[in-house]
Amino acid sequence: MDSGARWRNGGLLLILAAAAALYAVFIARTAFRVAGITYFTLIDDAMVSMRYAQHLARGFGLVWNIGQAPVEGFTNPAWTLLMSLFHLLPLPASKVSAAVMVLSALILLANILIVYRVCRIIQPVSAFPALMAAGLTAFYFPLIFWSLRGMEVGLLTLLLDAAALLVVRHSHNRLDAILLGLVVALGVLTRLDALIPVLIILGYLVVTGLPRSRLLVSLVLVIAALAVVLAFQRLYFGDFLPNTYYQKMVGVAVWERIRNGVLAFYQYALWDTALPAVLSAAALVLYKDLRRPQTFLLALLFAAQCAYSVWVGGDYAEPEVNAANRFITQGMPALMILFSVCVYRFLNDPRLHLPDRRALASTIEVGIAILALAVMSGRPWLAWMRDNAPLLQADVRRTRLGLVIARNTAPGAVIAVHAAGQIPYYSDRTSVDLLGLNDPFVARGPVTGPFYPGHDKWNYEYSILELRPDLVADNWIKLPAFMKEQQGYVRLDNGMYLRRDSTLVNVPGLLRQTP
Repeated sequence: MDSGARWRNGGLLLILAAAAALYAVFIARTAFRVAGITYFTLIDDAMVSMRYAQHLARGFGLVWNIGQAPVEGFTNPAWTLLMSLFHLLPLPASKVSAAVMVLSALILLANILIVYRVCRIIQPVSAFPALMAAGLTAFYFPLIFWSLRGMEVGLLTLLLDAAALLVVRHSHNRLDAILLGLVVALGVLTRLDALIPVLIILGYLVVTGLPRSRLLVSLVLVIAALAVVLAFQRLYFGDFLPNTYYQKMVGVAVWERIRNGVLAFYQYALWDTALPAVLSAAALVLYKDLRRPQTFLLALLFAAQCAYSVWVGGDYAEPEVNAANRFITQGMPALMILFSVCVYRFLNDPRLHLPDRRALASTIEVGIAILALAVMSGRPWLAWMRDNAPLLQADVRRTRLGLVIARNTAPGAVIAVHAAGQIPYYSDRTSVDLLGLNDPFVARGPVTGPFYPGHDKWNYEYSILELRPDLVADNWIKLPAFMKEQQGYVRLDNGMYLRRDSTLVNVPGLLRQTP
């Protein structure tokens, strides 16, 4: 092995080792103790999928509440099915989330290798752009956060980057054609909105004139995956689209969604995207040799995720994460590859007249990589070092609350919640989703508050007065004013609301143990 190859492999191994160590620390810092037992929990949204996965593994089907009609309160079918496999293992509820996080860490490491390989194909002259792209991807905070806290972001990013690898290497191998089809099909099975980048990738095949048979195989498998998902959702859940679509999209004016999406992008994603996007755009304008299908594919994959984020109105957790949301995050590795290639092209412009060009260019590239990472993820990493992972404190509190409810309610008790993840999962009680993500009646109802993705609909007259939960476990905006007028419920000292005639709640224990 020559010195150049050893340098390349050593650099990549160093990135992988540092990333693995960081991911392990990230996971370890999310651990907490309850009654002498170490617990792990995913972000609240991911715990919604975990509840469906848990019920499926127990043999009750993909249901929110056991014994009730199925409702699709999740948007990640393949990821939820994968979660169900962990619930078949002999793992206690306190450790299942840790297993999911470890899997996500492995997915992130695999994606680093994919990103490195894509960049090497696009820029084969030097390994440094590939190492830069791999390093930026390895330590990009939103990708790590959303993945290690249990969302499908890591898996979907890996699938899209793997599909990009399969198309940019221009293989005429029939096995590669089948593999590409399976990868993009799995992307659609993971999330329906993955169809947008998948179509861009398939469009690349058309533009580059690769064999029609390869395009046909991929197209057939994508159509089959889409048909399977839609047919299953219609037959099993009674609708072609998830319930979450109606909760988030119905009743909100398009202009209001787009306005909120643009504002969220400006406030939180601009730090992540401006430097690499502006420099890459400048390079594409200045250098004709960069304007080729491979680079345009990367630019489109990134731009499509940004456009989609704007279209749906952004996400719900940008202020807490203080960075790009999960939709934009999925397109960031493509931008990082493009950015790294463009930096290399700038530094190797003969007009710069750099002395000892190779050594100086490598030094400058290292500096640019560090600067870019600091700009894109410096703020959230500093916040993580100071305060731990975003939203973790609330997730831990709700986990403790769910365990307290499990100990102090009878199995037949019904619990109403606004945060529909940890409390239902760890309490293992029939639950009422007050924000409607798991309730078709609320989801299809009118918007109640200002636009806030997934958090702007509630109908307390229906959810509380008609469904009559034994306990309302958490608060949300107008709930206190509403409950003040309800004689059938009493407010407990811990802030919960108890139905006066309920005999299924151990009130002294609940008050004594509530965190």
